[in-house]
Amino acid sequence: MTLLFSICLYTHNRAQLLAQALESIGAQSLPQDQFEIIVVDNRSTDDTLQTVEAFARRYKNLRYCYEEHLGSANARNRGWREANGEVVGFIDDDGKAPPEWLSVAARVARERSPDLFGGPINPFYDAPKPDWFRDAYGILSPGGASRFLTSADEYLYGSNLFVRRSLLQGVGGFDEGLGMKGQKIGYGEETVLIRRVRQVFPASRLYYETDLMNYHLVRQEKLLFPWQIRRRFAEGRDGYHIFGNGAHRMTWRHALGVLALPVVITYEATLGVLLRNRQSFPYVQNYYYEHVLQRIATLGRLYERLRCTLRARSAADG
Repeated sequence: MTLLFSICLYTHNRAQLLAQALESIGAQSLPQDQFEIIVVDNRSTDDTLQTVEAFARRYKNLRYCYEEHLGSANARNRGWREANGEVVGFIDDDGKAPPEWLSVAARVARERSPDLFGGPINPFYDAPKPDWFRDAYGILSPGGASRFLTSADEYLYGSNLFVRRSLLQGVGGFDEGLGMKGQKIGYGEETVLIRRVRQVFPASRLYYETDLMNYHLVRQEKLLFPWQIRRRFAEGRDGYHIFGNGAHRMTWRHALGVLALPVVITYEATLGVLLRNRQSFPYVQNYYYEHVLQRIATLGRLYERLRCTLRARSAADG
């Protein structure tokens, strides 16, 4: 029987979370002879290897490989290059899948024949969440019904993503300049992959399936605003590279934004929060999360534009 799926998990020093993810994948209703599990150890120094070895004694379709070059994109590229399946599936080490996850994926592959497909990601928690934190904050989904994604501004998410291996080979995999690098927050390698697929293979078929759902852990540190500030700034910084044209040009409007945004953020974080609409933002944290942090992302994008513009000018001047 042809191996249908290769499920790749990259991990870095999170053996306990990895065990939870492996437990869920090992319990899939899809027969184990139709998929393999590839764990890419991205320079872990904890007991990741021992954890994988323990699961390998239970699941004969589980393989381990070590990737020295730090970064989620590096690890994902190593994973699909090690894969034998026709379709490569990606899930994070702090994710978990319901038992029917791969059975649904097999149905989608059989009935829709997409080149790339995925589904929604819902949050789960390892401790009681605070009252202000809405579950919607942890949901990753393009929304709506199951459908082919024909709009250029619709994307899928890297922790619930299936891609034909031949397609990954055709576009060269993930951009290794983006994504997480150990503890350094980074994003966007899957978005760039999808953009690249649409550019190189415009006839490719991308599909979103609402039944193809899995879960992603909202860790306790993600409920703290210092982490959220770092995250939003990183989203803006990486978004500049993902959606920019590489021209690295700073206009007066951009320069004014760099100067004005800290003032706007200070105002909104102090007086603005007192004047907020309390029906829309019943908690102070809701206002910060939904409003002020959006400004942080914009600041990150402008900062990266300024940094890249100055670097480009310096290089041009020799």
